[in-house]
Amino acid sequence: MAVFAFLFLTFLGLTIGWGVNTSGSDGTTWIQIGGWLGIVTALVAWYTAMSGVLAASKAPFQLPTFPRS
Repeated sequence: MAVFAFLFLTFLGLTIGWGVNTSGSDGTTWIQIGGWLGIVTALVAWYTAMSGVLAASKAPFQLPTFPRS
């Protein structure tokens, strides 16, 4: 769920930035915020994928995740 929440914020920041650029103002701050949120989204997605792989295998350790119920 966190992946999609950060993905929404990423797209929102980029959309605001490019919308401001289209209107003639400088929207680089919003575009940079969207870029940083995209990096955070990627890190959260990698963590989610790795925790799923480790949970399915017989790894000596598992990554902590939040309860899904």
